[in-house]
Amino acid sequence: MNRIIVGVDAGPAGVAAMQWALREAVSRQVPLHAVRAWSPSAYAMEYSAYVSYEVEPQERFVAQALADEQLKLAVDQVPGADTVTCTAAAVQGSAAHVLVEESATASMVVVGSRSHGVLSRAVLGSVSSSVLHHATVPVTVVPEPHEHDGRPGRVLVGVDHSPSSVVALATAAEQARRHGMTLVPVYAHEPVYGDVAGLGISSPDPATLEEVERRTLELAAKVAGGVDVDAEVVVGHPAATLKLMARPQDLLVVGSRGRGGFKGLLLGSTSTQCVQHATCPVLVVRS
Repeated sequence: MNRIIVGVDAGPAGVAAMQWALREAVSRQVPLHAVRAWSPSAYAMEYSAYVSYEVEPQERFVAQALADEQLKLAVDQVPGADTVTCTAAAVQGSAAHVLVEESATASMVVVGSRSHGVLSRAVLGSVSSSVLHHATVPVTVVPEPHEHDGRPGRVLVGVDHSPSSVVALATAAEQARRHGMTLVPVYAHEPVYGDVAGLGISSPDPATLEEVERRTLELAAKVAGGVDVDAEVVVGHPAATLKLMARPQDLLVVGSRGRGGFKGLLLGSTSTQCVQHATCPVLVVRS
């Protein structure tokens, strides 16, 4: 089903995730479904053993009330929210398991970077981490709000020419087109030494190599989305470069695994570090 699932949480990151998810649903004109997981208390489980009918745990009502409240707050804040169908539900189970199950009928899952009440040093919570590793659709992780610097938002995308980053580039181009933002493909690489095969370059001149790579990125990005492109080729570590370049008002798109990823790992080191430390929403796509 073409709908967006968002995890409900009352913390700053959860509130920001709800608003981001609703704006995305409005831009795509698809339904938004807000989900709050709940589990019965030990008292409710013990009480239900002594009666002949199922006890409706108080936790269910509390969870539903929170989901309804957070969704209403977002609807009141996001322009155009009345143009899409918005629903909220309380679902029994652990938050990570519930969101992964719900992702089977979604085109995207949106979560806050950490849940309300976790330690401040835990930038990426266990729920968002589990969803990133197990959901089968793109996942957007939204951090707590940071102050914008007034410049227009951009869509940054990490590119290393792996299959995953090719999908990320196409996804980023679509996001930039739909939101009227500049697309910034970023290729970060270590210093180049020796001959470079396949580029028709006789000497490893860094400036020439970077210009060839920039033209390649610009062409690929325009073919993917037909948007304004500002390609960047940077010498440095990919994750550190992307975190440094991303502003709070931007969207950062990364593939789940790059060229160096092991096949058994669903999330590579670059995407992991980006969702842990970026001050802007990070969209992780599958190859």
